[in-house]
Amino acid sequence: MDEKKKAVRAYHRNVGIVVGLILLIFLLIPEFVTSPYILNIFVLVFYISTLSMAWNLLGGMTGQNSLGHAAYMGLGAYASCLLITKAGANPWLAAIFGMVVVGLVAGVIFYPCFILRGPYFTLVSIAFGEALRQFIINSSFFGRASGIGLPFGKDSWANFRFGSKVPYYYVGLAMVILVYLLMKKIERSRMGYALRTIREDEDAAAAMGINPTRYKIMAVVVSAMVAALVGFYYACYIRYIDPELMIQAKSTESVLPAVVGGAAYVEGPLVGGLLMIPLSEFLRAKYSALLPGINMLLYAVVLLVVIRFRPAGILGWYMHSRVKDFIDTKILRKPPIEIIEEVEFAASKSRKEA
Repeated sequence: MDEKKKAVRAYHRNVGIVVGLILLIFLLIPEFVTSPYILNIFVLVFYISTLSMAWNLLGGMTGQNSLGHAAYMGLGAYASCLLITKAGANPWLAAIFGMVVVGLVAGVIFYPCFILRGPYFTLVSIAFGEALRQFIINSSFFGRASGIGLPFGKDSWANFRFGSKVPYYYVGLAMVILVYLLMKKIERSRMGYALRTIREDEDAAAAMGINPTRYKIMAVVVSAMVAALVGFYYACYIRYIDPELMIQAKSTESVLPAVVGGAAYVEGPLVGGLLMIPLSEFLRAKYSALLPGINMLLYAVVLLVVIRFRPAGILGWYMHSRVKDFIDTKILRKPPIEIIEEVEFAASKSRKEA
């Protein structure tokens, strides 16, 4: 048993080293990359990947395919920006306010909608997003189509306002890490097991004693609150928001990284975001003068290719590939899964006895 424990500990240590090296690389990027354009691409990767993780909780883990996350993001941005501009509130407190508002709105609006399944729920999410956008366009309180601008001034962490992109880079990186840890915690919790059961067969989940409506409401509220946080981050970065933030294309941007990376995995949106967004920005900068909208054309083509050849996404392919076998055996020194489960079960049992 001691040899088995040592093997499992060595494996976990190797995983920790690899993860630490990846984090170290991201922490050091601003020290070596001084181009504002490149840093801007990383900021886009951070906020779109986080938004995609929010969608993945509802669409990937729960099986409720929402196309209204741009509305959650936009409403969160408007709620926090209005509190900042009209009440002079601290931006960090305004972010919490925006998350609470959006969570409440999403819970109240979508509670009666969870009797719908499949494409009907998707259509409701689209209608909700467009209705909210039209309401803001026609409301003077929200600035109509002109939008709302945040005040400029000296650099300040208290006011989350900077002239350099580097602070936004680090805040975006922290946001990605924290939201990823939250989603990983949910995945391994009772809620995560319930959501995956609902995704596979809602009627069977109900027969097992799981309340589908309760867990779907929990999922939509958490997902909407994370999207609202992304909206606050985006608004403070751009220093301006308007109803175009809530157009359907923005919701599509949140779906594609998860689909390409692998919607069945928490890491899927991160992998998809790291691949898709830099490529999209490169094509937009290089060829948009020749072919406007080429980045969206790329999204459509990649989506069709993934659905046709790799419906489980990149991670779905990786999990059953020789590449993973090589990394597990040669780099991470991963012992057989039976040994890992045996050691973890023994450790869990000893903790309970203690």
